Amino acid sequence: MYEVVVALVRFFLKIFCGLKVSGEENLPEKGGAIIAANHTTWFDPFALATAVPRPVHFMAKAELFRNRILAKVLTKAYAFPVKRGLADRNAIRKAQQVVKEGHLLGIFPEGTRNRSDGEFLPLQGGTAFIALKSGVPVIPVLVSGVKPFRFRKPIRIVIGKPINLGSPQRTNKQKVEKASSLILEQFRDLISRNN
Repeated sequence: MYEVVVALVRFFLKIFCGLKVSGEENLPEKGGAIIAANHTTWFDPFALATAVPRPVHFMAKAELFRNRILAKVLTKAYAFPVKRGLADRNAIRKAQQVVKEGHLLGIFPEGTRNRSDGEFLPLQGGTAFIALKSGVPVIPVLVSGVKPFRFRKPIRIVIGKPINLGSPQRTNKQKVEKASSLILEQFRDLISRNN
């Protein structure tokens, strides 16, 4: 189901929205990694999934899973619930399991949609925490031009170089803050190089 939906969305975005993807060589062909992207609209996960040839497992807000039918669809699309605004340990454990099993985890580190153009909100610590605990790279991705139901060209997705935070390790507040700062720095570098 995931592959079919992604293929259809990719075809639609290429034809009607001039989808342009660059930096695909920065994506690992195998093994776990975190795909960390900016977040401006509800459509971002769909756009991001079209740029990555492997399935991406996304965290989705827990409220979406209250509807049984939608919950089944989301689960088949490799999504799992996270309680926003809380330290959701179950979601963090699930995220670590996903990357340890060699899958790609999609996260929006800002924690919510940010409608400002070219400026990031302070990053939440979850991305850095999962990367440090799991020892997997973080791949920053910049998504721009996504305007659902407003077909403007082009939608651009720029995939940055992997950020390696080292082997699995114990974390503390300082390590998470330092890693988050490094991730934010890479996002800002992507913006400056692609404007």
